[in-house]
Amino acid sequence: MKNSWPITILICLLLLGGGAVVIFWPRTVPFEQCSEIYQKYANVEKVKASFIKDFKVNDTVFVDVTLLEAIDSAGWDILKKDFKVSPPPLELQPLIDNGEDLLFTRHIPKYLANTSAFPYDLLVISHLTHTLTVFHINSDIEKHAVFNHNYKEENIN
Repeated sequence: MKNSWPITILICLLLLGGGAVVIFWPRTVPFEQCSEIYQKYANVEKVKASFIKDFKVNDTVFVDVTLLEAIDSAGWDILKKDFKVSPPPLELQPLIDNGEDLLFTRHIPKYLANTSAFPYDLLVISHLTHTLTVFHINSDIEKHAVFNHNYKEENIN
C-alpha cells in the first residue's frame, strides 16, 4: 500500500502536466494552409502579417482572417497601393486625427487561385492604425455574421 502513493502522485502530475501542455502549446497553422494574402506579405519588411484560422465570429460561424499591419508610413503606402485604399472622406479626417478609429469595409475579389465559389472577401480598413483586416468569407451567411459582429463590437462605421 505504501508504494502506491508515489505512483498515484506521479500519474496525477503527468496528467496535470499533459493538460498544461495541451492548453499552452502554441497553435500555429502551417504556412501552406495560410491565406495567399498572408503568404504574400509574411516576409514583407514594412508589414506585419498575421493569419487567424477559424476566427469565431459568433456561436456558429468561424472564418479565416488575415491581418496586415503597416510598421511605418512606407508599409502603409504599400498596403494602400496594393489594396487600392482611398483616403477617408474629408469630413471624417478630423475624427481620425483626434484618435477615433473609424473602420471602413468593402468587398475585394478573392486573391489568386482561391477555390471558393464565393467571389469576394471582406476588407476592413483602419486609417488610424494603418491596418487592413481581410475576412475570408465563403457565403452570405458568413458575410452577414461578420458585419453583425463588427457592428456589435462598434468596429464599423
